[in-house]
Amino acid sequence: MEPLYILWAGLAIGLAGLGVGIWEGMVAKKSLESMGKNPEMSNYFLVLTILGIALVESAAIYGLIIAFQILGLDPATTTVSAWAAVAAGCAIWFAWLGAGIGEGMLVSGAMDATLRNPENKTKIMTFMILFLALVESVAIYGLIIAFQLLG
Repeated sequence: MEPLYILWAGLAIGLAGLGVGIWEGMVAKKSLESMGKNPEMSNYFLVLTILGIALVESAAIYGLIIAFQILGLDPATTTVSAWAAVAAGCAIWFAWLGAGIGEGMLVSGAMDATLRNPENKTKIMTFMILFLALVESVAIYGLIIAFQLLG
């Protein structure tokens, strides 16, 4: 296996995992702060946290899928160049970068909004889920492009 394949398989999951870990930590931190400020809404903030972390986690899963795809390439028989593996790794990482940051900020913002206006928590969660789905589409675009690059 060519070194570039191995490098970009590792970077596809490593960089996605790095960013995911940071933003999941930020969401959990905001959740715990919100629970501390309004303990009677702890269950609600737990639901927001689980939804937020689950969606941010999808980026790491996309990185893992692309890493497996790259590692599954056989340089002796594939028509995929090492540079295509580099491009696939970049596609998934950059797509995650935007989606992960956006999703983390969105969930944190929903927690802040709920703290300020608890009577609107259902509407806030509804809009948060809608917006998370829209932001997640960016990561899915990166996944699709990465698959196309890997043939």
